[in-house]
Amino acid sequence: MGHRLLRVYLVTVFLLPVGGCTVYLADSPEIVFLSYNIENLFDAVDDGNEYPEFTSIGGWTERDYQRRLQRLGEAIGSMRPAPDILVFQEVEHQGVLATLMDEHLVDINAPYRAFARGALGSIGVGIASRYPIVAARTHTAWTRADSRLRPILEVELDVAGQQVFLFANHWKSKRGGAAGTEPLRRSAARLLAARVHELWLNDPETAIVVAGDFNSTPDELFVAGNGYPTALFPAAVMAEIVADSGVDYWWATDRWKNLRENVLLAPDGEEAASLAQVLQRPVLVNMWEHTTQPGSFSFFGRWEQIDSFFVSPSLMNGAGLDVVSFDVYCLPEGCDSEGRPRSWQDHPRGISDHLPLVLRVAPVDSGAPDTRGGQLVDDGLLPALVGRR
Repeated sequence: MGHRLLRVYLVTVFLLPVGGCTVYLADSPEIVFLSYNIENLFDAVDDGNEYPEFTSIGGWTERDYQRRLQRLGEAIGSMRPAPDILVFQEVEHQGVLATLMDEHLVDINAPYRAFARGALGSIGVGIASRYPIVAARTHTAWTRADSRLRPILEVELDVAGQQVFLFANHWKSKRGGAAGTEPLRRSAARLLAARVHELWLNDPETAIVVAGDFNSTPDELFVAGNGYPTALFPAAVMAEIVADSGVDYWWATDRWKNLRENVLLAPDGEEAASLAQVLQRPVLVNMWEHTTQPGSFSFFGRWEQIDSFFVSPSLMNGAGLDVVSFDVYCLPEGCDSEGRPRSWQDHPRGISDHLPLVLRVAPVDSGAPDTRGGQLVDDGLLPALVGRR
């Protein structure tokens, strides 16, 4: 499928418009990342971009919206240690993100925010952080088949004095068939991989965290029976293909290799760093290799790992910030008796059809400054950062 890639830097970044000073007492010395697809969080105002069921004509009300906010606030607010950096998928707009954080997750105190949604999209991705967002941008892939692919949101964070690049993703779903929609996920992967490559070329030790709902599993290539190239791709297989080791993949043409429309993954930091040198491309660590949990999403009773955290090997080398753990959480009443996510649409006390993922990292050097939210400004929203390249 032919496609055209356009990178657009357009994002709104805002601080909590509250005067005075807030003192934050950390739950632990660790930095806790949360990634959570919160399943279509819409307000009750008809803006024109909503899915039909979330309009007044569709029966969606203010009471429905408030009930959802309350349940999400109770569930996420119960997490211990509390998350420091929250990455959400399926949020209608930045005002919804602000309401969730400012009225229902007040105790988390994450005043630094960023949000991105496509011009024609109904839902977007949002980030709320206790740590300062230094810069933010979006990356958008446009294709002939679908001009409404969701943007990838990138923020640069100052985390305990260390620069961290965080990417929030929500890739195209498999509605329409896995094989038929995979080229759209590859378009998003190509854009993400290109940006990560830029950062890696500038400094191979750059701390990178990639989070979100990828609608693709890290082992998607094998799930597909090696029948077509996938957006998430095992770096070891790529090394075999590049080395022309006799592995036969009919689609592994020179043109495909040059497109680099995949994010390369390895099971641990050592292998990721080694394969990056072999391939001369960055390789990220698949955090699903570091848990016994079967998945975060259940499709007709089958566990899937479509929600993920991927990190640079620099976060697993014992210097600077280092990964402590990766977990899948079952929030209060958010799971059934088998631990599967309980959707708010299927159960009166349900939360989402996805389970939240938690990545915990800690500074190896505990003498690093803590930059979590202290002084808050009271001058409203920061101007939107707008640019084009």
